[in-house]
Amino acid sequence: MNLQVHFDIPSYLFVLFGLVSAVFAYLMYRKLEVVSVPRRMFLGTLRWASLFLLFLAMTNLVTDLVRSEYKKKDVFLLVDDSKSMSLKDASMPRPEAVRDVLKSAPFDTLRRYFKIKPIVFGENVLPDRDTDSLRFGQAATNISAAVSQSIRMDDQGEAAFAILISDGDYNKGGNPIELARDLTFPMYVIGVGDSTSPKDVVVRQVIPAPAIYAGKKSVVRALIGSNGYGSALATAYLSDDGREVASKTVTLPERGDVEVSFDYTPLTVGTHLLKVYVPPLSGEFSRRNNSASVTADVQKGKYSILLVAGAPATDVAFIRRNIEANGDFELRLLVQKTGDTFYQKDAAAILAGSYDAAVLNDFPNSRSALTMKEVISKLNADELPYAYFAGAGFSARNVGELPRLPFKISSYSSGEYQVGISPEAVPNMSATLQPIYSLVESNSSMFPPLYYQMIECLPSPGSEPIASPVINGVKSASPVFLVDPAGRSAAFLAYGLWRLQLMSPLSGVRSDFLQEFLTTLMRTLISSGKQKLLTVRTDKSVYDPSEAIHFSALLVGQGGKPLDGANVDLAINDRSGKKFSDIRLSSVGGGAYTGAVSGLGEGRYEYVADATYGSAFAGADSGSVSVEPLNVEYVQTAMNVSLLKQIASVSGGAFYTPSQFIKNGINLEPSWKKPTKLLHSSSFELLSSLPILALVFVLLAVEWTVRKLWGLP
Repeated sequence: MNLQVHFDIPSYLFVLFGLVSAVFAYLMYRKLEVVSVPRRMFLGTLRWASLFLLFLAMTNLVTDLVRSEYKKKDVFLLVDDSKSMSLKDASMPRPEAVRDVLKSAPFDTLRRYFKIKPIVFGENVLPDRDTDSLRFGQAATNISAAVSQSIRMDDQGEAAFAILISDGDYNKGGNPIELARDLTFPMYVIGVGDSTSPKDVVVRQVIPAPAIYAGKKSVVRALIGSNGYGSALATAYLSDDGREVASKTVTLPERGDVEVSFDYTPLTVGTHLLKVYVPPLSGEFSRRNNSASVTADVQKGKYSILLVAGAPATDVAFIRRNIEANGDFELRLLVQKTGDTFYQKDAAAILAGSYDAAVLNDFPNSRSALTMKEVISKLNADELPYAYFAGAGFSARNVGELPRLPFKISSYSSGEYQVGISPEAVPNMSATLQPIYSLVESNSSMFPPLYYQMIECLPSPGSEPIASPVINGVKSASPVFLVDPAGRSAAFLAYGLWRLQLMSPLSGVRSDFLQEFLTTLMRTLISSGKQKLLTVRTDKSVYDPSEAIHFSALLVGQGGKPLDGANVDLAINDRSGKKFSDIRLSSVGGGAYTGAVSGLGEGRYEYVADATYGSAFAGADSGSVSVEPLNVEYVQTAMNVSLLKQIASVSGGAFYTPSQFIKNGINLEPSWKKPTKLLHSSSFELLSSLPILALVFVLLAVEWTVRKLWGLP
């Protein structure tokens, strides 16, 4: 380290200040003959130093202190710590190959000339982690993330080069070759593992059907890879939550993949763990890749909707067609014929059916009598969620009889108007209503004119007005679309819904808007009574035993507003009820809470969470998570030599096998070995510098004290 001082005034001023200070000091002490010459010289020197510093300070001199040091250039060491690096190849185990490289003489040479900065990576990137901590147990490989980390750490742009030690079998993140092209330093790659695929059978992937319903047969597919077992027979087994449900015998190819399909009929609703397993064959390279797991969400089946219409009308046909077009809904129709009858001959059986929700279109109207009583009785008996759509036959008296109606009629006058729709500004909207509100808010400006009768109404307690009609350019104070989440009811008081679809080319509204609007509204009503104040999720549904399970939670109040500062406690049990862990999630703001637990062995676990705010209960949730050995790291067992060589080539580096590196090392450029000179500069003004002024005071004080000790005035 070297320290230099730079001043921003010409050097002749230093000489001038020094001479003037010396003259003053000499004149002061030259005739002081009562003391000896050495003592006069000592006192004169003190006076000269204090005067000289005062002269410099009076110039408001800026002084630069420059400290220089030399440091070794950085070399980034990227080491693959994933499970595939634990495999034993024909030549040697991969962990042994890595450790031989790190203990070799060429690597000792690198340590002598450079500062080695390790970046241990797998599924996660761990910068500055000591390579002695390598366990080769991370459940995935993300080479791109490690390369990105090296770019971020080279903040000064002065790294000499980087070394990547890996088998090249990445299964997470993007293609690292693209990032390697952007490196400002070369990357030398040490490829670990055999480059030829060994004799092996691997279950690569399990693919459930996109939608699975309880009690309905579906198909689960699996992709099985084979190398070296041409024409051999193997049996693949499908299990559901540990229970074997299907098997299939397949003929394995000599090299490549074969697809297996299983018939699967789940019995219960919820999350199911599906696992495909192939018993090991003789001579397999690894038995750790003979199974793969995936979770599947099994739904209750299609939602059943009852559609009751006051009369045959165009809106009825469009409502029916668009709801049925969504595969998650099935619909039964009743159309009023007279005040006492429906057109459908089996109307009594239809009314007696079980439904998840109902849609009322222009029903009840002025002609409804007995039919209205039957439908209202159905709505009350089953507490059905329902959506009411007005029509030309609107009857204020009969509509007012509907249960849980989201509005109260204050006045009504017949007469048809054409209106636009304008969304309301809804502060603190509950999470339940956000999907349907966002859909209306983003599309209403493109609606074609709809028909409307002057229905003056007020929202019922608990209901939210979503939109209002715009009549002749003036927005009405009376809402046209309302939803009551607690009552699980909705009302849309304009009609001519068919225009939203048939006139979409002219208006610009999406052609599929009507279908999405109706199905989103149905889902909102069906689920609104089931809104959870506390929702807990895991970032994955299946974890490897080596991974920590990360939980995230969202807590809202009754109005849907995020709730911070609560205690969110989570208990984890196995399926028999044995408790494994209790954790408290930490608040991170915005109603969000996070936490993690590790060390769970293989198995299926249930978690139960509850939240308390102060001393009051604030919500609860539960779910399940599975811990299974993941085979993603063993799907590709050979070294990806092509990828590793490309990374080295595009970055300007070179590729080595472990033995080549240990024998030859890296050909180091002389400029790399030369340490980097770092300059650290700091500036200060002498006039405002406390240490300088303090030194002047000390010098004057010492001079005065010595004069008094020697008996001088």
